[in-house]
Amino acid sequence: MNKKITLSTLFFFLVLTTLTVAVTATSYAETEPEDVGTATSTSTVQPTEEATPTITPTATPDATVEPKEYLIRIANYMFIPVGDKVIKVGDTIQWRNFEDTKQSRYLVNENGIWEEEQYLPYMRSVSYTFNETGVYTFYLKGRVEKKLNITVISVPISSPAPALTLYEVLGAIDATGTTFKATSIDNPAVLYYDLEDRNGYGSISFPLYDNLSIPNRKLNYTTIPWGDNIGWGGSKYAVVYSSSSEWIITKKLIDEDQDDDYLLRVGETLFLPGGWSIKPLEIDVNESEACMSISKDGVEVDSKFVTVGDYFISATYLGGPQESEIMNFTVETVFAGFNTNLVKINNIDLISADILEIKNNDTNLYDGYVIKTSNNQINILNDIDIPLSKGNAKNIISDLFLVRVNEAGDMAGLIKKITEPGIYEIVGATNASTGTMLMAMSADNPAVLYYDLEDKVGYESIRLPFYSNLSVPVGEMNYTTIPWGQNIAWGSSKYAVVYSTASEWIITKKLIDEDSNDDYFLRVGNTLVLPGGWSITALEIDVDGSEAWMSISKDGVEVDNEVVTEGGYFIYKTDLGGPQESEVMNFTVETVFAGMNCNLVKINNMDLISTDVLDLNNNDATLYDGYIVKTYPDQLSLINNDDIGLSEGTVTNIIGNLFAVKVNEAGNLGALVREVKVEEYVSPIKYIIKDGVIYEGDGYQINNYFVEVSDILLFSGDLMPEVTIYQLNSDGSYDELTTSTTLVDDKRRVKYQNGLIEIIVQEKNLTSQYTIVDIAASGFTVEYKKYVSGGVSNAQYYTSGHSPYSYTMTLLQGWNLVSTPIIPDYPDVDTIFGSNEDVLIPVYTWSTTNKQYYEVSEIELGKGYWVLALNDTYVTFSGTPYLG
Repeated sequence: MNKKITLSTLFFFLVLTTLTVAVTATSYAETEPEDVGTATSTSTVQPTEEATPTITPTATPDATVEPKEYLIRIANYMFIPVGDKVIKVGDTIQWRNFEDTKQSRYLVNENGIWEEEQYLPYMRSVSYTFNETGVYTFYLKGRVEKKLNITVISVPISSPAPALTLYEVLGAIDATGTTFKATSIDNPAVLYYDLEDRNGYGSISFPLYDNLSIPNRKLNYTTIPWGDNIGWGGSKYAVVYSSSSEWIITKKLIDEDQDDDYLLRVGETLFLPGGWSIKPLEIDVNESEACMSISKDGVEVDSKFVTVGDYFISATYLGGPQESEIMNFTVETVFAGFNTNLVKINNIDLISADILEIKNNDTNLYDGYVIKTSNNQINILNDIDIPLSKGNAKNIISDLFLVRVNEAGDMAGLIKKITEPGIYEIVGATNASTGTMLMAMSADNPAVLYYDLEDKVGYESIRLPFYSNLSVPVGEMNYTTIPWGQNIAWGSSKYAVVYSTASEWIITKKLIDEDSNDDYFLRVGNTLVLPGGWSITALEIDVDGSEAWMSISKDGVEVDNEVVTEGGYFIYKTDLGGPQESEVMNFTVETVFAGMNCNLVKINNMDLISTDVLDLNNNDATLYDGYIVKTYPDQLSLINNDDIGLSEGTVTNIIGNLFAVKVNEAGNLGALVREVKVEEYVSPIKYIIKDGVIYEGDGYQINNYFVEVSDILLFSGDLMPEVTIYQLNSDGSYDELTTSTTLVDDKRRVKYQNGLIEIIVQEKNLTSQYTIVDIAASGFTVEYKKYVSGGVSNAQYYTSGHSPYSYTMTLLQGWNLVSTPIIPDYPDVDTIFGSNEDVLIPVYTWSTTNKQYYEVSEIELGKGYWVLALNDTYVTFSGTPYLG
């Protein structure tokens, strides 16, 4: 493999700027005053053709950073440290001859930065300052096959990072050809539909041509109101005012009924969306009254006494002919206890005070679109051509909708991105348009049945009758799935087919199914945590041989390790019950890289399946209670062999928990739904917190976790460490945490796990006085770490700041333009970013005075900073809110 190409690929995410400063290099002798000459480059010198491309935006200033100097030793006829290097514009590299034989060497550059090769007698050196971006190639005369590539980068120009997408819902696709159309009834995951009221009348349509351009006036979004409500994008809005030429609408923040209740203590605050809150101030049990107060952004806007069973109503003027009800809730009960007075409220209705004013023929509300209003509907048409692009998602009508086009450019999907953690109910199909039959297919309902937009495959279908008695008779529910290649959908997820015949199938879940665009950068020693208990660790690299030594583990135990050459595959196989071993994990080692401060391995194209197989046998009635399996050479089916009972206002799991059916309160509408639990983003990289000695009786603190080597025992002639993990409390006390201990290659491994949080202490070596351990952690951001003599009793509770305010900064792979909305308690760059190994320091900012970029040591409020991340990650720090 051409190393120049791989190095430029490694830094594909760096946006480089070309600098025009003259490049100079100076040769000098360290031990003798002999002048060996000065080499000077000219402005016409260019990097090799394989160099990283440069982009020069208009009015882009030169990047100025504190220059650094690095030493490369020449010994044993090679460059040490071995491997290609990455430096910044303005940095200097010095080559010095350290040959034990005291032989002279000649240093050659392929880019022509010197007019001739550089002669280096023993202990002589030559230096070169790199003032232009690109890839520069060097070798020693007589060893042309051992080349050194130096990649020179500069401070990038880029765009601010968007919010991190935690989950993406595919709600509709253009499976019918060149016309894309979605409606509320058929695609309720992305267009608003109310199951309870059976209302929602939105639709969007546009053509999808080969040139991926939507012509002017060919996109049409239509929404029709019901009562005082209207769908707007994927949300419910309230209509404040409407006429043929103007509408005023505002978002419904809460739309609950009497079953949604809250029990509040007097003085307790219930926080609501949009900065609103409710607080009971006092109660009068004799009069069955409660004094209730509502606030907006911490400021009281209304308070009044409400009798039990009555409504608290707060109204204000929002631009309509009369005041609009902003908030409405019922005081259901008041209760006076011995120690606590309580108020129970329910039926909250809340709208936003921020209105959306929509006028006929307005082209200013949404840039590139024109609005058409009438008495009974609103339309939005595109006023310009809309370009889409392969493999990307594009906002339509500002951010009302999001359209994703696959990599091939031959299919589009309407998607919804979820950027906040929480539990979401995805409604994928209803019987609103099909009467008494609830039916769904992958191509029509991709929100609840598996469909792959890239490969245009997915062949699941489910149907069940929806009768007035809410009972599905025996044999009338049918689920069918058809494979493609060695894959099959199962319960809205992608599975791999291990084995199949007419009477038996063995399938297993696809845990990861990525391509070459899904990259991970691993520092040597770090671990990439994967689903199903799997992980990948980069053990060592050999840049000279373009190789990486990779290890994979399952539940913390290594199952395989291999040395993989750049561009090669790591493949792990095992027996899963098929006629031959199955590939469980497969990934590509794209690049190995030795940096001045760290060694990296870039991997991608990962494929991982579960080792927990699902064995499906024809006529099996035990796999899913109440259902029978039917197998065929080319498909799988499940049929209910018991009646299925549904009920009003509830969600019923069917076929185990493969699917769920929700029935509205009236019992006259059913929907196929899926509950999605979106977790807060946690970097998949497991960090080595400490690799070194801990003496008996001492320990190591990580935030408010404490790892202590409590004792080193002599047991049956062998030394054995006693490792304990504690949780530190703010009152100075500490609690011992429950851990598990296993042996790995006869070395003890102590593990604490609580959800995503994991701390592993791996013994490496042991004496009667100390142990050498690896401490690894994942699932939380490391803000503080310290060796503590004397053990847990000497540990100090760590608070990340002097105030309860904190800010989480999301960083995407590549360069990020960021700022802070709070004044950091500890503003230095090392404190904020130093413990996150996915962040490469330094951090840069822009000088409006000097018109240059420069490195910073502290983060300040009101400034923007450029931060480089190797992988998607985040940092959290505390601070003080800015109060103006």
